[in-house]
Amino acid sequence: MTDFSIMRQNMVKGQVLPENVTNPVIIDAFLKVPRERFVPRQLAHIAYMDSNFSFKKDHCLLRPATLARLLEALNLVPSDTILYIAGSTGYGPALLSQMGVHVIALDSEEILTREAEHLLKGLNLSSVKVVLGPLTEGWEKEAPYDKMIIEGCIDFIPDSLVSQLKEGGIIVTLKRSKDHGMEAKKYVKKQKVLTEISLFDAFAPRLEAFRIRKEFVF
Repeated sequence: MTDFSIMRQNMVKGQVLPENVTNPVIIDAFLKVPRERFVPRQLAHIAYMDSNFSFKKDHCLLRPATLARLLEALNLVPSDTILYIAGSTGYGPALLSQMGVHVIALDSEEILTREAEHLLKGLNLSSVKVVLGPLTEGWEKEAPYDKMIIEGCIDFIPDSLVSQLKEGGIIVTLKRSKDHGMEAKKYVKKQKVLTEISLFDAFAPRLEAFRIRKEFVF
């Protein structure tokens, strides 16, 4: 029988801590939340690999260290309300709930949101509300948000998300660069404008909803 608690400890010791994640609340969440439940049952044995775990289309569960570093960049406090965009089956939102913050988990795939609701309920993580809708439109009903995370790679941040973020609020995600590489980015809202801060190199599938479309020229 697979001992997932040992796998979680090894993930933290071998993947998260070596990348200088030091926040004890984040480390504790990664030790407690069962990542293996958020992937298909037959693939639970590879849930703790040091890589992204792909779901359908462009959705993925980010590699543990990348996700941990993004969460640390949010500078979380217990009173925060977080909009979690493209949370798939709910692992990232579950981590945030374990940290004691309130989470709105938005995804555009109904199959994934249904699975997320089921898994989060099973873990008694009641501070997460799972919602279904277009990723780029955010979730106006619960706005404004203290912070946001977009799990995946984007080309741009739409105005609809900026308008739902509080002044001084933070967005973290991965962004495609001009040379076609990818970087983790932190955005801080000041006077209704986002200031971009580069964090570290990382990789994730490009979210189709956040892809810039090339115009056809006739």
